[in-house]
Amino acid sequence: MSSDEQRRTRADASADAEETADATDTGADQVADAEPEVEGGAEERAGRSSAGPPGWLVPASAAFALAAFVVAAVFAVMWWVASGSDDAEVAGAREDVVRAAGNAVTALTELDYENPDAYFERQKTLATDELRKTIEQSEKSYRDAIAKAKTKVVSTVQDVAVEELNVHEGKASALATVSLDVTQGDKQSTKALRLELQLTRVDENGEQVWKLANMGEVPVVGTGQ
Repeated sequence: MSSDEQRRTRADASADAEETADATDTGADQVADAEPEVEGGAEERAGRSSAGPPGWLVPASAAFALAAFVVAAVFAVMWWVASGSDDAEVAGAREDVVRAAGNAVTALTELDYENPDAYFERQKTLATDELRKTIEQSEKSYRDAIAKAKTKVVSTVQDVAVEELNVHEGKASALATVSLDVTQGDKQSTKALRLELQLTRVDENGEQVWKLANMGEVPVVGTGQ
């Protein structure tokens, strides 16, 4: 090989080495420039992943919250229905007591000496077993007194108020005001009574009914006393 050829060979080798070095530097620069972008993307992904629960957990959490709300709503409705049922039961029992007390007042105060059987039969029908026995024991003496005095009484119940009511025990008390138009022979008079009644709920032919357990007159106190 001549000296000229050797020089050309060395020049070509040197040029190739420079190109290789430039390519290496260029690749390194590109890698260096790309690294911040990779780091920035990782940070962005990390930020997105730490902002809340995993995506698959969000629907489950919402479902649990909805289920808890539904359960609370159901229990609230059940409580409201039960409360309403209790109120309705008490209101119904109060009406029954008022009606039974009014009927009892009429049965024990309204009479016709010409038909004493109906008078005593009404009392026995509306009375508890214990009170009915008491009525039967005194019936004979009352019959004689009514017939002798030739008494007729027309009763007008003016008001009935429930004082106490225990639905669970079946006990109640009431106050009643009644006006009596009394006729004895050729004499007539009007009298007002204030009565206190004790009632008991009993089973009668499979039904729960209120019966009169006791009744007494309550003294009317004048306004000047």
